[in-house]
Amino acid sequence: MNETLTIALVTLGVVGGGILLLQHIPLGPNYQDGEFRRHLTASEKAALARGDTVEKVHKAYQDVWHTYYDQGPLRVEPLGGKKYKFTPYGHWQRLSKQGQFQADMHYRNPLRDTYWREYLPDGSLDFILYSLPAVVDGDTVTESRMVYFTLVGAKDTAFVSHSFSKGNKEVKGFYFSRDTQGKRPMPKEWKFSRYNFE
Repeated sequence: MNETLTIALVTLGVVGGGILLLQHIPLGPNYQDGEFRRHLTASEKAALARGDTVEKVHKAYQDVWHTYYDQGPLRVEPLGGKKYKFTPYGHWQRLSKQGQFQADMHYRNPLRDTYWREYLPDGSLDFILYSLPAVVDGDTVTESRMVYFTLVGAKDTAFVSHSFSKGNKEVKGFYFSRDTQGKRPMPKEWKFSRYNFE
């Protein structure tokens, strides 16, 4: 195997593993605040300094190559000094640099609970991600469900990942199942694969 191919395969493995890992690390509700702050214009900062609330459509590229961007309504409220409260709300979209629709997100409440749908290039659903309250060991936590669809039938569920968190801490190990209720776990020998529907 030549050196270039080896480097490419190792890089692909690291990136793919990182993406899978990140899907199961709960993010805090304010994880985007730094990005929102970086995109405030001088006039928006001046309005906030006067004590005004700023309503805007936030738009930001999400990778270093600027291949896609997210955009949607954002409310910014001054909290005194240079502290702000950022509240994304309503319907957000992810679009390619060329404007092709890739995903959409709906903020369902002020706690930034979201419902995310990711699409394949042909427009069919790839996966949806949403959260809901759950009880683990008598404590109320958040369950995040990522429902993956088969690559051959956009309405056929391939498998579901379940993760549980409270605040920014995972409180129970994540697992995969055949259904959204988690009542039919995947077999122990099963391995995550977008092409494995057994």
